[in-house]
Amino acid sequence: MSKVEQLPLFEAVKVYDSFDRAGVTWISTAGLVSILAIIILLVAGKLKNAYPRTHVMAYFISLLIANTIQSTGTAMNLRWVKEGEINAGMFCSLQGGIKQAGNVATAVWSFMIALHLFNLLFLRLPTTKLGLAATLCFGWAFVATIVSVGPVMIQTPEKGPYFGISGNWCWITNGYPKAQTFLEYFFEFFSAGVGFILYAAILMRVRGNLYQADDKWRLRFVPAGEGWKLSLGRDLLDSAMLKAAQHMVWYPVAYTVILVPISLARLVEFAGGSVPDWAVDVTDVLYNLTGFVNVMIFLATRHLFPDVGMLPDFTTPRKDLRGSFIEHGGVSPFRLSVPAVTLTTENGKVETMGDDLELGRLNQELGGNANGRNKHSSRRFSVLTSTTESGEQLPLRLPERVLTLFSKR
Repeated sequence: MSKVEQLPLFEAVKVYDSFDRAGVTWISTAGLVSILAIIILLVAGKLKNAYPRTHVMAYFISLLIANTIQSTGTAMNLRWVKEGEINAGMFCSLQGGIKQAGNVATAVWSFMIALHLFNLLFLRLPTTKLGLAATLCFGWAFVATIVSVGPVMIQTPEKGPYFGISGNWCWITNGYPKAQTFLEYFFEFFSAGVGFILYAAILMRVRGNLYQADDKWRLRFVPAGEGWKLSLGRDLLDSAMLKAAQHMVWYPVAYTVILVPISLARLVEFAGGSVPDWAVDVTDVLYNLTGFVNVMIFLATRHLFPDVGMLPDFTTPRKDLRGSFIEHGGVSPFRLSVPAVTLTTENGKVETMGDDLELGRLNQELGGNANGRNKHSSRRFSVLTSTTESGEQLPLRLPERVLTLFSKR
């Protein structure tokens, strides 16, 4: 009795048509552009003295390394473009592992930057070199574990190789859909979503919208045009923190914008829907420009980061003056209370208290007929002296616009 030969559940060869070949070429070119941008940034020495007095640069370099790994896995598609087909094997499996490592590492270090800034600018907790070293070791060890757990613990003979042909390149094969979702897409969604929330909280804290009073967190918003109220009590370090947050928030924003299109395309495919090939290629080109976009953001906003070289650490304890202003609803500038005075004229005395000093009332009570003894000009009215509540005589002269008003009567 002969055995029925079962066909493998995985592809051994994927032949490109002309459209596939063109699309993969553009995607590979995007990866090369990102690699070139990162190399130029590192060689040019632009990273020197950037983000002083923080650990952001160490995490940012890790992010650039992750982008390089990601783009390298994409650039490996050029072999398939040259051959016109993908062949399962050692090179394909290597590409699949590199692509997963780059994608997961990009998500991890994007999140680490957000978490570090949240600790620095929101919680205002101190950071140490030991903590930095531990975070770097943990982050890269986590990436290595996620990549190795698939072929070591999840791969089975029935489902075929864990890394292999997946679409128009090599990645986690379609026999492991849960691994595709939970060992890569989950980390990308988590990094983009939670990172965005952390940056929003940081911005609200350093702007003054989110503040702490009586051990409770409270929200406060002001009408348009009254943003000056939020700056009351903001010291030099607060201003530096605000600039830092306004600068760094562009990284999660860019990552989210890049990630959403390709994620939507993948989710539609997982749900059994059909996504046009051109849409898949466009979203992949955009996604593989992540390294290039991060370099451009760094170059465009580096000069906006505050020069904190001469400032104390962000975690320096100091009195929070903003809370007292907020508790009392802020202040209104340029409100001056007029003290009680007695206005002395040639015809008599008219007492006026505080804010009752109004032009209309003054004009009505004086009748516009008073003639001063020591006129400072040719106008018909001048006030010579004022008598305070203590009886002290002080020289007093109304503003020029008031005198002009009386002279026209």
